[in-house]
Amino acid sequence: MAEITRIFFHSYLKVGDMVCLSEGEAHHVYKVLRGRIKKDRIEVVDSAGKLFVAEILRGREASIVEEQPVEDDDYEVALYQAVPKGRHMDLVVEKATELGVGCVVPLVTEQGVVRLEEGNGKVRRWRRVAEAAARQSLRLRVPEVGEITSFSEAVCEGEGTGVLLHNQRDLPPLEEVVLGSGIRLFVGPEGGWSSEELEMAEQAGFHFASLGPYRLRSETAGIVAVARACALGQSMKSDRAAGD
Repeated sequence: MAEITRIFFHSYLKVGDMVCLSEGEAHHVYKVLRGRIKKDRIEVVDSAGKLFVAEILRGREASIVEEQPVEDDDYEVALYQAVPKGRHMDLVVEKATELGVGCVVPLVTEQGVVRLEEGNGKVRRWRRVAEAAARQSLRLRVPEVGEITSFSEAVCEGEGTGVLLHNQRDLPPLEEVVLGSGIRLFVGPEGGWSSEELEMAEQAGFHFASLGPYRLRSETAGIVAVARACALGQSMKSDRAAGD
């Protein structure tokens, strides 16, 4: 029997537990997907990233009946994205989630045209986008969408694992500087990085890399960078498995 959808539960679970669906989840299961009580099942992911199968019951409840084996994703990709105009950040969050990003941090940069303030509701919307995309793409966890952060603050977080994407000539491709067990990708705004930001990143020991010979839009660059980094992470994982 195939499970009809996946939900995320923010607690630890075990076989035999009962979970209560939110109103939105229950509407989706019963009204949109036409879930049948005691006949259809759903997937439930708990806060530890464990995957369970649950039988849907009456009154928004579901009973955990089975735990499924999962593979750990041991290569963490974080995207620090200068927020593009309009709703383009929604697209970045959605596609980066589908591709396997671990977290997304919206950046305020010197030459960015978007001015953001905490509490304006955008971060809450991006988190909803990430959860919907994680459910659709069968992720085992919802990527964290961080608070709006200045470039100077983000540079401190990226020290040692930061890779700044830049269209300067003669930079190595991203794949040549992907590091260890994780990477923090920094993608700038349409106006590019300022000279002060480039100097700040260099002083923090960032690696500089290119996505190719063409100048990409900011949102395109973020999605491409995540796709390439995640693909390399999967390749490294396969190589290790083949060598065991």
